[in-house]
Amino acid sequence: MKCRNAQKKLSAYQDGELRPQEQEEVARHLLSCRACHEQYAELGWVWQALGEPGEIRPDPWFYRQLARKINEPRAQGLLPVFERFFQPLRAPVMVSIILIVGLVAGSYLGRILAPVDLLPFQTHPAGYSQEALFASMKVFDPAPPGTFAEGYLRMVSYKENDSK
Repeated sequence: MKCRNAQKKLSAYQDGELRPQEQEEVARHLLSCRACHEQYAELGWVWQALGEPGEIRPDPWFYRQLARKINEPRAQGLLPVFERFFQPLRAPVMVSIILIVGLVAGSYLGRILAPVDLLPFQTHPAGYSQEALFASMKVFDPAPPGTFAEGYLRMVSYKENDSK
């Protein structure tokens, strides 16, 4: 038996909760392994230090209060039924309410902060202009000379025939 398995079973071994075969395996391991034997001894010392737990006596009024709560009639009507039905739905309902409030507040603030007449793409009717098309294509111009992007583009488009 490996130390790891024996150490997992030490408490059950001490309490006599293992099957007889496992009990023998742990006992043989403890005889042959000093580290596990020391850990078993420490476990014994802890139990000795703790001692036997004394009997815990409840408050004298505990049983009367318990009996009263058991015999107390439960609330009748529709409210407890609704509470039991909606209990698991509280978190999703709250998240939904927060999302709806956020969307409404966002759309309201969006109209205030960015009025529709300030947006350039909605102020003029859509039309086709070749000049506007070419002006918008400037985004795709090659990278400025001497930049990392320009060097990368030259490296990617390099052909052996170009160097001769």
